Amino acid sequence: MSPQCPNHHITHVIFDYDGVIQDTEKVYFTANDAALRAFGKSFNNIMKAEIMGRCNAVEWILQTTGLAEFGVTVEKHDIIYNQVVEILLPDAPLMPGIVNLIEYLQRENIPYAICSAANETDFERKTRKLKPFIAKFPLIELVGEDRTVKHGKPAPDPYLATIKRFTVPPKSNKNVLVIEDSINGAKSGLAAGCTTIFVPQPEFKPFDFEERIACIKPKLAEILNTLEDFEPEKYGLPQM
Repeated sequence: MSPQCPNHHITHVIFDYDGVIQDTEKVYFTANDAALRAFGKSFNNIMKAEIMGRCNAVEWILQTTGLAEFGVTVEKHDIIYNQVVEILLPDAPLMPGIVNLIEYLQRENIPYAICSAANETDFERKTRKLKPFIAKFPLIELVGEDRTVKHGKPAPDPYLATIKRFTVPPKSNKNVLVIEDSINGAKSGLAAGCTTIFVPQPEFKPFDFEERIACIKPKLAEILNTLEDFEPEKYGLPQM
């Protein structure tokens, strides 16, 4: 799929974290499923698609499954969820292509950042074994810690907040390339006026995936299978 905004030269790049930088989404799926099964329910790709990027994900899960009506609280869910996450999350590998892309952005002096829905505790836990790599990111926006961000993804607020924190701001939000793996995240990037690439993980596509992305597909710069397929020259940047 060719970029829809070829006239907008990219000067800044913002990465979602989970599923774009680190392969954490499999861990979150397993942990949510374990937590729900303890109360007689199960997790699925439709739920996964709905909660990706949301700040109120657990509340949404408990309401949707009806467990909230039976007194299952976020705290009860999180006891089991956190047990699974604590074991599996630190060993989640980096996503294909991310190391080479970051090295390229550093080499070309292109400002880049992370925009994640995580709080500090969650972010520290998943990056525990990746400290040297994470140190390469000069700007990390943790929406879960930023009280100025009133609404999480799919609202534009997370990306707008990240853009404001760049030392040298872009001339236009269209000059900012957002890289997302979730539908909610892609909607957020587009709503912020950014040029947005969608890199969904195939194993988490719900059965109605094409229907779900129909409203944003024409607006996306492109859809990639992996960051290894990224061609910066399409966006006015030097070849890798």
